[in-house]
Amino acid sequence: MTFQQLREFCIVSQYENVTKAAETLFITQPALSMTLKKIEAEVKFPLFDRRGRYIYLNDNGKMFYRFGSKTLKEWDILLEKFHEPESYHDLLRFCFTAQYIPDYILPMFSANNPGIPISMKEADEKLIVPFLENEVCDVAISSFCPDGLDAKGLVSTFFFRNRLLVSVPTDNPISGRRSVQFKDLHSEKFIRLSKKGEFTAEVNEQSKEHGVTLTTLQLVNYEVIKILQNNFDFLYFVTSLQAEFDHVPLNRRLIPVEGDRFVKDMYILYMEKNKEKVQPFIQWANSRLGLKARREDRDNL
Repeated sequence: MTFQQLREFCIVSQYENVTKAAETLFITQPALSMTLKKIEAEVKFPLFDRRGRYIYLNDNGKMFYRFGSKTLKEWDILLEKFHEPESYHDLLRFCFTAQYIPDYILPMFSANNPGIPISMKEADEKLIVPFLENEVCDVAISSFCPDGLDAKGLVSTFFFRNRLLVSVPTDNPISGRRSVQFKDLHSEKFIRLSKKGEFTAEVNEQSKEHGVTLTTLQLVNYEVIKILQNNFDFLYFVTSLQAEFDHVPLNRRLIPVEGDRFVKDMYILYMEKNKEKVQPFIQWANSRLGLKARREDRDNL
C-alpha cells in the first residue's frame, strides 16, 4: 500500500462519496474505486458499508482511518523537514492560522528586518504543536493556545487581542454607534472582500441566522479594493489586527461587533530552545503593536 493510496482512502472517508472524492483528487471514479478494493484486499477485511452512491466507514474502517490520518500527518511533517534546504538553517520559519498574517504582519516584519530571512506556511490548528515539536516551523501565530505548554517545552506569549469590526461609511446612521450587534446589520448592503479570515466561520453562521447577505468579490486586487472603499456605499468586515496595518479611508469608521465570539486572543508559540531565534520577532511585535497596552486592555475587560 502506498502513501498516495492511503491518502485517497482518507479523502473518501471524509467525503463518504466516491464521486466527490474523485473530483477532489482529480482522478476518475473507477480508478478510485479500484484503489479502495486493493486496500481492502490487502488488509483482508471490509472497511466500508456501501449504500447507493454513498459509502460509510464500518468499525474496522474507523480504526483504519485513525491510523491512516495519523500516519499521513507524520509523513507530511517528515517531508517538510527533509525538503528544507540545509543553507536555510538561519531561516526564521513561521506558521499561522489566519490569512492576514502573511498579508500584513510578516511582510512588514521582513521589511523592517531585512537581515532576517523568513518563510511562511499556513497550518491547521491541529498541526501547530507537531510542527513546532518536529522543527518544521520555529514560531507559530494563532488564536490556538494548547494546554500543558511547559510539559511539552512550548512557550506561549500574548500577541494581540483581535476583534471583528464593521467598516461603515461615515454617512451611514450606524457610523455614530460605539458598537453594533450582528442582528442590527440585516438590512445593510455588505461586500465580502476576502473569503477567509479569523472570524469567517462565526460571520457565516451569524449571517445565516440574521439574514445578512454577503456578496463576495472575486479576483479583486488591492488597488480595486481601495477604490471601492472610498467611492461606494457598502459595509464590510475587517479585524482590528488588519486595521493596525491597513489603510482606513477617511470616509469610513470601524465599529466593533458585540459578542465574545467576535473577540479572540492571539499568541506567539515556540519551543523554549528556539527562544533566542524568535526574540527579534517578539521584540518587533511588541514595538509595532504595543503589546503591553493591549495586554492591559485585555486584563481590564
